[in-house]
Amino acid sequence: MERDQYKTVTSRESFTILIPASPEEAIGEATFQMELGRPQPVRAVTLQEVKNAAREMKGATAAHFFALLALRGALESGDRMALDKAKERMEGAYRLREAEISRWPDQQLSEFFAPSIGLSPEETLRYIDGLRFGPRASDNPSQLLSYEVSKAVRAPLQEAQIVLWWMRGSFRPAIYCNNMTTALYVHTFFVVPTGGIGFRICPHCSEQFFQDRPNQEYCCPAHREAHRVARWREQKKGLTARKGQKEEKDGTQKAR
Repeated sequence: MERDQYKTVTSRESFTILIPASPEEAIGEATFQMELGRPQPVRAVTLQEVKNAAREMKGATAAHFFALLALRGALESGDRMALDKAKERMEGAYRLREAEISRWPDQQLSEFFAPSIGLSPEETLRYIDGLRFGPRASDNPSQLLSYEVSKAVRAPLQEAQIVLWWMRGSFRPAIYCNNMTTALYVHTFFVVPTGGIGFRICPHCSEQFFQDRPNQEYCCPAHREAHRVARWREQKKGLTARKGQKEEKDGTQKAR
């Protein structure tokens, strides 16, 4: 049995991730909820459950999560090659989502929002349905990551809430999630960046892996070294191309 199976997920600031539980497995009650019916039992999410939630995702849901994971890693490292791959993955996730959903075109809605968004009515509808980048996010991948992650965990369903939890005689800050998919997003994009371990996308092979330590960016040392060589070659190619363009420009100016 893995050591982290019962290790609960917290950040350095001690935000516990809570989910609904059965009375038998609960470690407390949702003291932060309205008093409607019986108290809701809750428990903390474990690392093993986080691993299982990611591995059990399928289709567009899995493609979206891992595309955002790749995008975060590329933005953190400033790796242009990894960023291009991540944007391609995001576009692939949008295509999968479009194939899975049934759309009911609302021409009036799309025409109303199109001028403020800066897209055609048809592309505005695709943006509202979560099937394409927004105009600003296309030029700014950090905005894309911020928007997509926030949309995945926010209201109107209130799938994730920051709450004040009364537990065993003391107040504790917590993030309450209605389901494990939301808990996975919260753990990956809110808790892990504060120093925890979680899923990453290897910049070299583009495969997901679960970290052994917080600063692990590659699935194995061999891929770390191979990617460094690939980045060096790409940078050298870019320098050579710019040098050639400069020489061509200087030659044209001299000919005049």
